[in-house]
Amino acid sequence: MLKFKIFEIPEGQSQRTIELKSDDLEIEEIPFDGAVLDINFYRTLQFIQVKFGLKADIKLICDRSLDEFDYRIETNYEVLFKAEKVEESADEKGSIRNIDIHSKQIDLEQDVLDSILLNLPVKKLHPRFLDDDGNPKEFVNQQFGEHTEEDETSIDPRWEALKELKK
Repeated sequence: MLKFKIFEIPEGQSQRTIELKSDDLEIEEIPFDGAVLDINFYRTLQFIQVKFGLKADIKLICDRSLDEFDYRIETNYEVLFKAEKVEESADEKGSIRNIDIHSKQIDLEQDVLDSILLNLPVKKLHPRFLDDDGNPKEFVNQQFGEHTEEDETSIDPRWEALKELKK
């Protein structure tokens, strides 16, 4: 779905909008509700510049409460496909790749997939655990029942028996 034949991309500036469904990308790690992909092409004889903006809704499981919540990803990425052989490179903003002369098409699936996965939060927290700035609220550990100093100083009799064996 995200493979484009080079001869179908008009010379100069062009644009396409694609609505992605969960079946369109092979994302097994996360439930994917779908996305809107706005693609801008700029084609010349020497290169094809592809800029895309991605807006996706993803269902995540909170690491703290195990509640499911919706997470919105909005990201931009740029790929430059060159006709002559260049050393391929990539970073968080974009990549440079060679045009596959044999297939005569460009493939954006891996770039879109990487953009989604790289924009997932490392710590998945439900919005109720975040403050207004998006930072985690302090988590308060609650203790249930009475806690006495006797609990800390007393030794389990089983451990005492093991210590006697060591002597």
